[in-house]
Amino acid sequence: MEKIKEIYAKVKYYITHPWLLCALMSALVITFAVWYGAWWSLFITLPLIFDYYITHIIRGYHRQFIEKYRWYRIAWAVWCAAVFALVVGVLVHMLLFRWNMPFIITFLLVGAYALWNEMKSETKTYLWIYGWVHAIIFATVVATLIQLYWFQMFVIPTGSMEGTLLQGDYILVDKVEYGPRVPMTPLSFPFVHNTMPLNDTKESYSTSWERSYRRLAGSGQIERGDVVVFNFPEGDTIVVDAPGGNHYYGLLRGYAAETGKSQAEAREYIRRNYTIAVRPTDKKENYIKRCVGMPGDMFEVRNGVVYTNDECEKYVPTRQYYYDIYHKRSGKTEKERLIADKDLSKYQDTTKYELRKIGEAQTDAGMLLPYLSDGPTAAWNLDNFGPVWIPKAGETIKLTPENMAIYGRCITAYEHRAVKEERGADGSVTYYIDGAKQTEYTFLMDYYFMMGDNRHESLDSRFWGFVPEDHIVGKAKYIWFSVDPNTGDIRWDRMFTKIE
Repeated sequence: MEKIKEIYAKVKYYITHPWLLCALMSALVITFAVWYGAWWSLFITLPLIFDYYITHIIRGYHRQFIEKYRWYRIAWAVWCAAVFALVVGVLVHMLLFRWNMPFIITFLLVGAYALWNEMKSETKTYLWIYGWVHAIIFATVVATLIQLYWFQMFVIPTGSMEGTLLQGDYILVDKVEYGPRVPMTPLSFPFVHNTMPLNDTKESYSTSWERSYRRLAGSGQIERGDVVVFNFPEGDTIVVDAPGGNHYYGLLRGYAAETGKSQAEAREYIRRNYTIAVRPTDKKENYIKRCVGMPGDMFEVRNGVVYTNDECEKYVPTRQYYYDIYHKRSGKTEKERLIADKDLSKYQDTTKYELRKIGEAQTDAGMLLPYLSDGPTAAWNLDNFGPVWIPKAGETIKLTPENMAIYGRCITAYEHRAVKEERGADGSVTYYIDGAKQTEYTFLMDYYFMMGDNRHESLDSRFWGFVPEDHIVGKAKYIWFSVDPNTGDIRWDRMFTKIE
């Protein structure tokens, strides 16, 4: 036993040796600075790391100031108390309240108590608070960097990828594969996406500082067939208080289709009756689909089969289609429903049914890209869509009404160009981009076409169009946990499986 303790003590001594820790931390910082392209930061970070692990000059001065100057001790106590109170206040908010007065009261009370106690006992409270603050800040910074630049966890909320991914799957998304995107909205609360916990109306970020799109070098590129997580392209505008979902453009098209009103009338109705908000690119909702179309591809769906550049897609074994259940005697069609595995026995001895896949008999005019109720594209549906060209950076298109119906949002919403349309007396259309008359447009970014494996139950690129490269979050790699949302049972067979 003594021998084991001796070995353990030696191992602990070597792995916690200041010089080793300093070298490891310096190597990590240098690697990240080179990857990020911020060489200048090494002139600040490396001396601080060396001092923290080896020389302790800053720490020594800090302790001297704490012991010698009461004003410095009080100022440091206020800082530590403020950070500690912030953490406590947020926890209280998350567990009990909304983001309002209770948070502010908690913040002030904890901060005031810590300050009063520090002034009374001089150093005891400082040491206790400092320990907690140090641990909290370190853990938050490390976890945030991992989530931003390495990998992130997500849970599957719907069945749009059913077959490959099930509702209740917890997945790991690799951001290094395509290169992590540098945060476009840096001022954001850690560990949440776009709203605060328990309060869907309170934004978790500030747009007072926004940065342009930039992506670090990755280990690979998006390939056809990859399962990709991305920001929802139409998520820039949301209806905060709409029942049944906040997808503004979906609500707009749905209301216009149901009521027969124009887009302008539908837009005015939503504006008068609901609260509309705008989100930056990296704070749009996260979606997960399979990449079926690459930049520059000619994409088409024929009778439910995807073709790119006139070549049939490689078979996706987990792909699902939607079928009508047709009763041969009565001629009635049963309403589609999901049947759990344990419920199948209820349907073994029923009257014979015939499966009939939905196909070209249906149309979705006004709901699918390019949202036209007449013309050749009005006949497009989930099983017969296209052909349509997928934009590619550096490629040029003619500016025509037909092309603008398909690519107009790419130009205005994603590439931020001001487009003006003028119609002549002879019916001709002239386009002005950023104030200059243009007959062509050259795309600045690559775009992708995404579809769910559950082809008839997926809100995907057939509805909301192409996914710009600056919306890409990462590649879905593994399922690390899975639970059936209906029964609460853990799906042990799906845990730690690779996503194909």
